[in-house]
Amino acid sequence: MQVTRRGSRALDEVELIAWLLDNSIPIPGTGRRVGLDGVIGLVPGVGDLLSAGISVLVVVRAAQFNLPRIVLVRMLANVALDLGIGAIPVLGDAFDLWFKASTRNLDLMRRYLDAPEASTRGQWLFFGALLLAALALVAGSLWAVATAIGWLLGL
Repeated sequence: MQVTRRGSRALDEVELIAWLLDNSIPIPGTGRRVGLDGVIGLVPGVGDLLSAGISVLVVVRAAQFNLPRIVLVRMLANVALDLGIGAIPVLGDAFDLWFKASTRNLDLMRRYLDAPEASTRGQWLFFGALLLAALALVAGSLWAVATAIGWLLGL
């Protein structure tokens, strides 16, 4: 896909957002970097919502490039995962150091801009695995509740 001058500016904007959110702050002595997502996320409740809102800008820009819908959905799933797990105190902050949703989304965007004909099979497999995991979680929860009720009733 040919990226126009306007498209190039949009891609530069996405790169800047991803860098600011995920890699703009070096951690001395570790060789690791964090971004504003990790710092903003320390503010309970509001911080994770704010960083997720900014991360959605990356997805909006990707949509303007007409990326495949499944790729956009995958990008939104990355933001939702970052928001959902990031909202858990302490664990979520550690997760933010590793996951870096905006950088992942930038990588997805670049992949499909560089090779628009690239297969989306991996994205579909991701959602298939996610669906199976969700079904297993629901089935396991139902089994646990049924077992607990049976135990309480002495069955």
